[in-house]
Amino acid sequence: MIIKTNKEKLLELTVLGEVSHPQLFGGLSYVTTWNGRPKLSMGYGGIKYNVRVGDLVFSWPDADHVEPGVSITNKDSSSNLSLCSYSCIGNQALVIGGEAKGSKGVVTGKSGYITLPDNVLIDFNSDVLEKLAIGDTIQVRAKGLGLSIADFEAVKIFGIDPELLMKFNIKIENEKLVVPVTHVIPPELMGHGVGERPGEFGYWCIQTNCTDSIREVGLKNMRLGDVVALVDQYCGYGRGYYKGGITIGVVVHGASDISGHGPGVNPIMTSLKGDILTTVLEDANIAHYLGIRSMR
Repeated sequence: MIIKTNKEKLLELTVLGEVSHPQLFGGLSYVTTWNGRPKLSMGYGGIKYNVRVGDLVFSWPDADHVEPGVSITNKDSSSNLSLCSYSCIGNQALVIGGEAKGSKGVVTGKSGYITLPDNVLIDFNSDVLEKLAIGDTIQVRAKGLGLSIADFEAVKIFGIDPELLMKFNIKIENEKLVVPVTHVIPPELMGHGVGERPGEFGYWCIQTNCTDSIREVGLKNMRLGDVVALVDQYCGYGRGYYKGGITIGVVVHGASDISGHGPGVNPIMTSLKGDILTTVLEDANIAHYLGIRSMR
């Protein structure tokens, strides 16, 4: 049985941002890795010419929290709050200023850190990236806030375009949602982001400072854009440990070797009622669902 949503009743509106300048992670010149090594991090903000959804999260050893594609923000803090609240993964983005004016892209995630501005992350084709410049204006056609699945009132959904959600091939079996995911993450691996802000904002890190866990859970083959399950985690009113809860999310940025940090996940679906089950599928990745690239 296929899911039904309330997508026809959702408000659709425009939010605006500019291509951001790259930022040192944490707002510091150097950070200290989990094993005591000083590191000058890169990958937060700006335009990344060789990083797209579908790439392995461990592909860039000198990077940290690397964001795929283009990162945009709004210099006005109030407007940036709206940009990052209303934008949803899968929303259409349009360049409205600069040499790449008229080019279209798609939102692949949202990022943000305490000492850095929140970013919306957008994928563009490589020819568009060559034309973009820092400061170019991009608008997002935001839709997804208030999305729900019929007959599953206890499942909270946020941050996902309704058309993209339908491409996840979610089934209803024995009155439960069955969601394809690439990885199932145990609760002890969840790090930075717990207890911080609602699920609509920023990311929740899968800690990658434990090499044994990376191997046991198979994180080395995790990719940007993977749909993953966070076990015993709930994001309805902030992120935290809830026995029996589950959160489905999308991996939006790369790995980290800072203690407590790692690939960032944007929650998109969460429940405490045991009404979400998962099945492991290799190509459960938004790059595949959006037609950006194949995962096989």
